[in-house]
Amino acid sequence: MTKVKIGLALGCGAARGWAHIGVIRGLLEAGIVPDIVAGTSIGAVVGGCYAAGHLDEVEEFARSLTRRRVFGYLDFNMSGSGLITGQRLRDRLINHLGDTTIESLDPQFTAVATEIGTGHEIWLSRGRLVDAIRASYALPGIFKPVNIGGRWLFDGALVNPVPVSVCRAMG
Repeated sequence: MTKVKIGLALGCGAARGWAHIGVIRGLLEAGIVPDIVAGTSIGAVVGGCYAAGHLDEVEEFARSLTRRRVFGYLDFNMSGSGLITGQRLRDRLINHLGDTTIESLDPQFTAVATEIGTGHEIWLSRGRLVDAIRASYALPGIFKPVNIGGRWLFDGALVNPVPVSVCRAMG
């Protein structure tokens, strides 16, 4: 008999998305270990950090956030397509994830983003994890878009708020 794969789809939701950490902890405590993780926006942040083995660090970060700290991460952009460059948050992710590639992760991981020119849903399942996460939470008008592979990408919440379809397609 073939083993059934367990997929975990983590959706968007801004600060409410930190609750995904508790969901993952609850699943693990129950002995349910996802084979596949797909995330959109904050779901990509939490899911990517979990898949890379950094759930404790992302939980510590989430618990440390105060209004003052949040504003400290907002590097305002006076030119271009987003109010915030997102570089400070990206740097924080790099501190924990470094050059980790998506292909090296176990469980499998995919982040969802939206291509600006076409509005198409883009599944980021290869390449640098930090870049995929950053693209997935690039809320239009707030964060600058991210260029990956010649495509300009925004927040995946625009096309797939809870990426169940990605988990199903992955196995």
